[in-house]
Amino acid sequence: MSRLNNLDSELAQELGDFPEDDLDVVFTPKECRTLQPAMPEDGVELDSHVRDCVQTYIREWLIVNRKNQGNSDTCSLKNKGSRKNFHKTLQKQTFESETLDSSNTNFQVGPQHVHTLPEEASRTTLAASDFDLRSLQPDPRLENLLRHVSAEEFERQNEEARRTNRHAELLALYPSMDEEDAVEIRPVPDRPREHLGNRILVKLQTLKFDIEIEPLFACIALYDIKERKKISENFHCDLNPDSLRGFLRSHTPSIDLSTQARSAVFSVTYPSSDIYLVIKIEKVLQQGEIGDCAEPYMVLKESEAGKTKEKIEKLKSQAESFCQRLGKYRMPFAWIPISLTNYFNLSTLERDIPEAESLNGKGSTSDKRATLLQARRLSERSLSAEDSYPASNFKTISLTLSTFFKQEGDRLSDEDLFKFLADFKRSSSLQRRIKTLPGTLKLEISPAPESLGYCLTPELLPVKPFPENRSRPHKEILEFPIREVYVPHTIYRNLLYVYPQRLNFANRPASARNITIKIQFMCGEDPSCAMPVIFGKSSGPEFVQEIYTAVTYHNKSPDFYEEVKIKLPAKLTEKHHLLFTFYHISCQPKQGASVETLLGYSWLPILLNDRLQTGHYCLPVALDKLPFHYSIHSPEKVPSQTPPVKWVEGHKGVFNVEVQAVSSVHTQDNHLEKFFTLCHSLESQVTFPIRLMDQKITEATLEHELKLSIICLNSSRLEPLVLFLHLVLDKLFQLAIQPMVIAGQTANFSQFAFESVVAIVNSLHNSKDLSKDQHGRNCLLASYVYYVFRLPDPQREVVKPGAGSSAILTESRYYTFGRTSAMSVGSKLLQSRVISCSNPDITVTQNAADEEVRNMMSSKPTDHSSSRMSFYVEGTNDMPSICASPRPSNKKHFHEELALQMVVSTGMVRESVFKYAWFFFELLIKSMAQYVHNIEKQDNPRRSRFSDRFKDDITTIVSVVTSEIAALLVKPQKESEQAEKINISLAFFLYDLLSLMDRGFVFNLIKHYCNQLSNKLNSLFTLISMRLEFLRILCSHEHYLNLNLFFMTSTSAPASPSPSLSSQNSSSCSSFQDQKIIGMFDLSAEYRQQHFLTGLLFTELAAALDADSEGISKVQRKAVSAILSLLSSHDLDPRCSKKEVKIKIAALYLPLVGIILDALPQLHDFTISDARGGKGRTGNPEEEQESAGAINQNVALAIAGNQFNLRSSGISPVSLPYRQSATLGPDTTRNLLICFLWIMKNADQNLIQKWIADLPSMQLNRILDLLFICVSCFEYKGKQSSDKVSTQALQKSRDVKARLEEALLRGEGARGEMMKRCRIPAGNDRSVGQNENLRWRKEQTHWRQANERQDKTKAELDQEALISGNLATEANLIILDMQENIIQKYMLIFVLLQVEELLCNLNSILSDTVKMREFQEDPEMLMDLMYRIAKGYQTSPDLRLTWLQNMAEKHTKRKCYTEAAMCLVHAAALVAEYLSMLEDRNYLPVGSVSFQNISSNVLEESAVSDDVLSPDEDGICSGRYFSESGLVGLLEQAAELFSTGGLYETVNEVYKIVIPILEAHRDFRKLTLTHCKLQKAFDSIINKGQKRMFGTYFRVGFYGSKFGDLDEQEFVYKEPAITKLPEISHRLEGFYGQCFGEDAVEVIKDSAPVDKRKLDPSKAYIQITFVEPYFDEYEMKDRVTYFEKNFNLCRFMYTTPFTMDGRPRGELSEQYKRNTILTTMHAFPYIKTRINVIQKEEFILTPIEVAIEDMRKKTQELTAATNQEPPDAKMLQMVLQGSVGATVNQGPLEVAQVFLAEIPADPKLYRHHNKLRLCFKEFIMRCGEAVEKNKRLITADQREYQTELRKNYAKLKENLRPMIERKIPELYKPVVKVHSTRESFRNHSFRKYDAQTSSQST
Repeated sequence: MSRLNNLDSELAQELGDFPEDDLDVVFTPKECRTLQPAMPEDGVELDSHVRDCVQTYIREWLIVNRKNQGNSDTCSLKNKGSRKNFHKTLQKQTFESETLDSSNTNFQVGPQHVHTLPEEASRTTLAASDFDLRSLQPDPRLENLLRHVSAEEFERQNEEARRTNRHAELLALYPSMDEEDAVEIRPVPDRPREHLGNRILVKLQTLKFDIEIEPLFACIALYDIKERKKISENFHCDLNPDSLRGFLRSHTPSIDLSTQARSAVFSVTYPSSDIYLVIKIEKVLQQGEIGDCAEPYMVLKESEAGKTKEKIEKLKSQAESFCQRLGKYRMPFAWIPISLTNYFNLSTLERDIPEAESLNGKGSTSDKRATLLQARRLSERSLSAEDSYPASNFKTISLTLSTFFKQEGDRLSDEDLFKFLADFKRSSSLQRRIKTLPGTLKLEISPAPESLGYCLTPELLPVKPFPENRSRPHKEILEFPIREVYVPHTIYRNLLYVYPQRLNFANRPASARNITIKIQFMCGEDPSCAMPVIFGKSSGPEFVQEIYTAVTYHNKSPDFYEEVKIKLPAKLTEKHHLLFTFYHISCQPKQGASVETLLGYSWLPILLNDRLQTGHYCLPVALDKLPFHYSIHSPEKVPSQTPPVKWVEGHKGVFNVEVQAVSSVHTQDNHLEKFFTLCHSLESQVTFPIRLMDQKITEATLEHELKLSIICLNSSRLEPLVLFLHLVLDKLFQLAIQPMVIAGQTANFSQFAFESVVAIVNSLHNSKDLSKDQHGRNCLLASYVYYVFRLPDPQREVVKPGAGSSAILTESRYYTFGRTSAMSVGSKLLQSRVISCSNPDITVTQNAADEEVRNMMSSKPTDHSSSRMSFYVEGTNDMPSICASPRPSNKKHFHEELALQMVVSTGMVRESVFKYAWFFFELLIKSMAQYVHNIEKQDNPRRSRFSDRFKDDITTIVSVVTSEIAALLVKPQKESEQAEKINISLAFFLYDLLSLMDRGFVFNLIKHYCNQLSNKLNSLFTLISMRLEFLRILCSHEHYLNLNLFFMTSTSAPASPSPSLSSQNSSSCSSFQDQKIIGMFDLSAEYRQQHFLTGLLFTELAAALDADSEGISKVQRKAVSAILSLLSSHDLDPRCSKKEVKIKIAALYLPLVGIILDALPQLHDFTISDARGGKGRTGNPEEEQESAGAINQNVALAIAGNQFNLRSSGISPVSLPYRQSATLGPDTTRNLLICFLWIMKNADQNLIQKWIADLPSMQLNRILDLLFICVSCFEYKGKQSSDKVSTQALQKSRDVKARLEEALLRGEGARGEMMKRCRIPAGNDRSVGQNENLRWRKEQTHWRQANERQDKTKAELDQEALISGNLATEANLIILDMQENIIQKYMLIFVLLQVEELLCNLNSILSDTVKMREFQEDPEMLMDLMYRIAKGYQTSPDLRLTWLQNMAEKHTKRKCYTEAAMCLVHAAALVAEYLSMLEDRNYLPVGSVSFQNISSNVLEESAVSDDVLSPDEDGICSGRYFSESGLVGLLEQAAELFSTGGLYETVNEVYKIVIPILEAHRDFRKLTLTHCKLQKAFDSIINKGQKRMFGTYFRVGFYGSKFGDLDEQEFVYKEPAITKLPEISHRLEGFYGQCFGEDAVEVIKDSAPVDKRKLDPSKAYIQITFVEPYFDEYEMKDRVTYFEKNFNLCRFMYTTPFTMDGRPRGELSEQYKRNTILTTMHAFPYIKTRINVIQKEEFILTPIEVAIEDMRKKTQELTAATNQEPPDAKMLQMVLQGSVGATVNQGPLEVAQVFLAEIPADPKLYRHHNKLRLCFKEFIMRCGEAVEKNKRLITADQREYQTELRKNYAKLKENLRPMIERKIPELYKPVVKVHSTRESFRNHSFRKYDAQTSSQST
């Protein structure tokens, strides 16, 4: 027996401990829009079907809840973001970043003194620095620096400061998770409700014409001209004044209030631009055509006097007499259409209608996860279009119309109307073709409010709210949607609409011209049987007995447009029929003649074979009188009578009529009608045979026909099936368990009913017209299960005695489908069921059955002996069915029958059952809950609630479903998506079972699931993903903590799977102190047994983090999200708010800390950026901007010399193998870190301290590294102000000073690192509270939402900044608490730091960071400083690597991709050096020497000797990059940057190092990608070639004392391609102008040597000169390609023209040129964009040498233009024009005349003279070639230009000829005396030979 201590018992009880009343079955009244629900008329005995329908519509919802469900659900987390006042409870945190941004302006506008740092300055000692610290601005004094403060007091103050204003709920500050992962959110379905479309309120205010002489009546309806359909019923409105309405007083005995409505609410489900509101106007019938009656309205006006007034009075008098005589007859008069295009939001129509369609049943929602948001949106909204479509969100619009169309007497049909409307939409010419009437119609159109007071439904029922003080009600007008609306019926509605359309009396012998039809609904043939069920029109009774159609004057074949709306009686009989009586109306009064003359009769029986008749009919018309007993026959089939009946046109159909029903009682579907009829024949006493449509069913065939109808249910049309879905499913479930004996035989419908349900479920899911939620659940079915389904009513067994037998009750029994077929599903689990009594076809004696029961019971625990089994049969099959007193039957339980049917199903049925398992699972759960509730077993042990047979069935179902999931997962994508949904359904099923069944049994199911899935799946990715989603749902259970025995220690709790706590008598517990503390942080087997679900979840998380397969990052995100979801639910659960409870909960999650520490190398490092961190930026440009200017926090490590490696990555110093687990993304890492902080915040601090005390140093390093990442991860950025970057460097210096203060004071180390900067100790002279809320320096705390939108309001941004500030504060305080715990152990170690090295490093950091602050706007200087820092860490590889990466990031930000790549290459070379020290592997580079082909500069990364620094030291080279994978990662990033920078040849060199490593690791996937990238690089070389632009170079010299050490320094700057001299000049002048003042900076325009004596000492001078790469002739042999001529450059040349008298330019004969060659310290490209000049050479060219150089250039240009492929005529002509053109040919000619006219007197110039002569010789030859080439390229219109060119060329050649041919004889003398002619070749100089051959060729 185990025991709980008192505290644990109280905690368990407080957290629910599975309370006895946890289950809550609630009967919720249905929401009723009307004051009273719609019901059939009173006093009528309803048949069974109508009664069932009404009962379904008014029955309460039955909802099963669990009282604590939701307390710990993720829904709480989802809702916490919407807590409106949450942010008001938060205290605003003041951060230094925000105070500095607003108040501190450290940028000095005036002159500043700028210092430089010589590149090679040593950093070993403080004195070695070459800059003057005294010249720096002093920092604020640290007043308490030298005051002694006791450590205890300081400790106490810090402790107190940390503990104040702490936020209890850390995760309440954390942003909501992505709902895509929140699979545990099972949306509550929307309640079934009446369908309402977009509601439009139309108010008629005025209807009058220019003359008011008679009453007019308006009839309004909506028409869709595209669908050619009337889409609403009619609304009748009377706007007549009382004086005119009085004309009809004799015809309106009463006027009900409901008929006086003048405003109507129209509903439109599918809005479009084709919908028109049509207002038809009628008047009282009078003599004459419509045109005659309308003429006065067109010509007379009431305002006119005289004769007009008399005419109006006369017309009014005539109208009054017509009204008195013909007042009950109407005639068409006018109409007016109004387009509703502007009243729907048609701009969003195209986008939103699919949603509306989905909600109403139309449209489709994809099953893919990509549609998660849409599916969620659909599931959260009503099935009604009222909430789904962005309805008529227009403002109220008042219309005044002044033109009416006169109605045409021969165009009254709807078809004619649609033609009119189509023409009207196309053009306005309709008004010219149709006569119009002047008048006024005022109406108001507006969106109908949700609760419209004083409104009536289409059945005239008052809608809530319904005040009594209103005069005119609003009327809701019933919609006739253009397409199906798939919303089940929820109210009683039974309306019939009759539309007489056309009558053809053309051939009737008697006079029939002014024809009207009297329409009546009759319940018998006697005239008194007319029922008052026809809805009246305006200003009359609500219901009338008869309606007359409007009369078309003198038309024998009139069209009708009447709509007759009838309220159908609930009980219809064969006597009910529609009676049509045709009359001729005499318009002109005749003496003694009646107004009406009978023309004939026709009728239509309402029922045909007991089914409502609807549709189009063409009926014959009987003359004179109605046949005898006519109502029982249709007019077409009246039997012959005596005397014979006279018919119009010999019994042909002459009357067209349409009848339509809108009924929630009549299904209007054959299959549904048959099913309901047969079901009710079983439930009520009927006489056989029964008639069903056109067949008769006897008692013998009843069972067969019912089974057939059940099977055929799914063949019914989808719309009626959906409309009656609730009733159909109720009936099927009733049949599944209803005991039936028909004709003395037991009838079994269970299997058929179940298969029919499966087929219906399959149809509804497969329909693209029906919506689903994010879990793929059909919304209609989900709604049914949640609200409607209830256990079928227990009914007495239905017995249908056989023929001739007496109606004696037989023995009570039921039978189910045989279990033998279950062998094919789960034979092992069902072996005990081979013998079955449940199959009526197998005869088994009672003894056999009892034996089976005894055998099964003997294998079970004895406490199950009282269980009753649903398959047990009382009595034997041999007993006769005659029994004096029937024995009570065993009750057949629905959940048992459903589970059994699921188990034994086969084939397609089985496939569908498991495909849509969610529905059957939820049915099972709800039926089980009702069963438990009904039998009041909550108090009983859970083990005995359900039978063992049922448990076996559940086990089988879970096993089969798991197998199905595994089978689907190996199939294509669509199938695997289905598997995911089934997996989620199964998880929810077990989640629900935990609240109903024994938890040990459910845990076993979970265990079997996990094992079964593991055995059948090979893909680790899929396996972990499936089990994660499964476990996440289970862990969202409201009693999750109790299920995991969170209050138990690891030694006392029983192993899981185990029975639930409530089924244990007692437990034992021992204290934490008896444990080995460090073991509590490990995921041990003991832990997994004790804390079952959490252990499973942690196991999956660890597996996901260890895996390294493609796409594993998604699974890792899922795993971490699941843990975070759990912690969030605990944090927000009011039951877990007590501190001691959270301590217990945190203890449950301690193994997560171990998992996180093991995964440390995989975490995204927030301290470094994308360029080197691998994964992870959010892509937010603001975030990149913020971090770009900040120096990495690793600088701080230098302060302590990293002696104890307190900031290392935590990876073992032994190099990791190349194949590592994938790096986590930033969001996943952030979620994991917040989980870690939550545990550290809530765990027992004593426990944490003891744990830390036992940790080895490597583990402690990991914790510190983790804390460091946490600081960067949750760094505060506030409102993302743009000027933070410029101040971050300055804050670094203050940060480092705080560390120095701590060291000097022997402070307690890291625990005060943050708090000391913001909290002023007691006794300080400064004012109290001045900085009370200032907690954090901005560079220490950062957290930012990844998905931040840019369109938030200022209030939202402020609120977000407030919450994120509190999150950053709380996170960092937790980190401080952890540091405090660590420091208490390691406090003495911190005091032993070497002060001398500390001071040296501190001095360098201070000076560098201050200068970096000053040089933010000078990128070159900034990079020099960073380069200097990196150089200083030559012996600290980790830090040098970090700074190289910092530089790479900075370069990338400036788009200097080549330099960024070089930084990474240097970093890779550094890694290679230290890897080669660790291990000798032939596939690895031997060190930096292997990188020489990439850059000659890389040799500077050669490591120092092993005796000075060894990588085997603890903490040295322990970063993530000092591994093979790190090396490959750096090189791959470098290759990408080289490619971006256009250096494709270098990409090849980089991959030459990478490929051997990949080959050694057989990483063929990466090899594939690598070779693809190489192919792209080579393709780019081929395609782009010389089109690439690499860089432009400038020499920059600084002169003047203002530059300090920069004075007289020269650099070569590399600038982007095509940078012009003015651009760089403007940039440098602008920056230094800001530093020294604009007047103090001057740019030297020329490139001549600077004489400093002539410069103004008060000014700063900058000399900028364009330089070009310079190569010796021997170099040009190797530098063949364009790339080679622009890579690895260290020599540059610029030219300075001058004359001897000091002028830069002069005559040709005195023009000298100075060529200056500069040599830089390193070759370009380098890790910087400017490099010091270390050597300068100058060469002076004489005037003739200048001329030789110029002519060579001109010749080269000509050659290039001539040989260009493809030829460029324009370029060639431009070069030619500059060479031989008439305007410029003096140039070459003048050069020749100056230098070649005479042979020079000085022999030293002979060789130059000859060179120039040869240059001209080649030049004139190239000119000739160019002229000839141009001839071939010119067009016809350029021939004259070509002639001119040739002429100029000939002239130039002629002028140059004498000078070219003149040779200097001395140059052609033999070198030696010639002895023999044969040896003359050998004995001549080569130069002479060349000259001879040249002269011969000329």
